[in-house]
Amino acid sequence: MDIQQTNYFEALTDKCLETAKALESFRLRGIKNSVVEKYSDQAHFIYELLQNADDAKATSAKFELFRDKLVFAHNGTRRFSVSNPATEEQDEIDGTLGDINAITAVGSSNKLEGTTKGATIGKFGVGFKAVFQYTATPHIYDPNVFFKIERFVVPKRLDADYPGRRSEETLFLFPFDHDKRSAEDDYADISEKLRSLDYPLLFLPNLKEITFEISGILGLLWKNSRGENQFQRYNLSSRKV
Repeated sequence: MDIQQTNYFEALTDKCLETAKALESFRLRGIKNSVVEKYSDQAHFIYELLQNADDAKATSAKFELFRDKLVFAHNGTRRFSVSNPATEEQDEIDGTLGDINAITAVGSSNKLEGTTKGATIGKFGVGFKAVFQYTATPHIYDPNVFFKIERFVVPKRLDADYPGRRSEETLFLFPFDHDKRSAEDDYADISEKLRSLDYPLLFLPNLKEITFEISGILGLLWKNSRGENQFQRYNLSSRKV
């Protein structure tokens, strides 16, 4: 991030601290729950992540499910940005709202579809908030910036990259640290959702393949040369199961 982006990030953190305090107050604390619970479908955020990856022009995406966390990475070319917190309302109208502004907002989006600007030009809408059904502190590692989100809306810079992240990847880490759910329940829900992905590539024009690793199993969804969806499952020694 350049100096201006860094200054915007710091100003956004300060602004979001005020929002977090308000959302945690007696009068507004139900808003957070209503936003998260809007997506009652089990592990709905899996589809939100894939849609965001497709919006970022990714051709491949990968899930790795561990007992204490989920890791999601894609090779999209769009990078995380931050815009001036003082002009967010107009920036949302203009389609120039930063990704970090959008992902930390409640009820805002930086997606514009079917406008005079053409195709989707943003990444994140309110649907990302579904991740808070399973985690309290999503971490995001982008070639431009590393940060996590605390208290539902507060972005905090991270000093270190995620070990093993490829330089061109955007990577999300979701630790299972929700105060009202166990890591075991999170693992079970997300494992079931990943194992039953219903050919999502049909509706994602840019993504060509999706892989997932769960308990020693590697699953692969891809489009063949005719644009048809294919699926195979392997163990980690590459033997088909």
